[in-house]
Amino acid sequence: MTNSPFKKYYRVDEVAEYFAISVRTVYRLIDEGALSRVKIRGCLRIPIWEIERYKEELEKQMVQL
Repeated sequence: MTNSPFKKYYRVDEVAEYFAISVRTVYRLIDEGALSRVKIRGCLRIPIWEIERYKEELEKQMVQL
């Protein structure tokens, strides 16, 4: 996911691209509480650990199918 070893927060559009979903879907996941976010200087960002947690959750769901 990371372009830089120091990057810890990602924009909504970067998260959408990573999961191959729309930006609108990322906002919906945030609104539903599936993804946590932070605001940095008024800009919405998703922490890398939250992206990794959500990815693991999706992987677990796939295994159960």
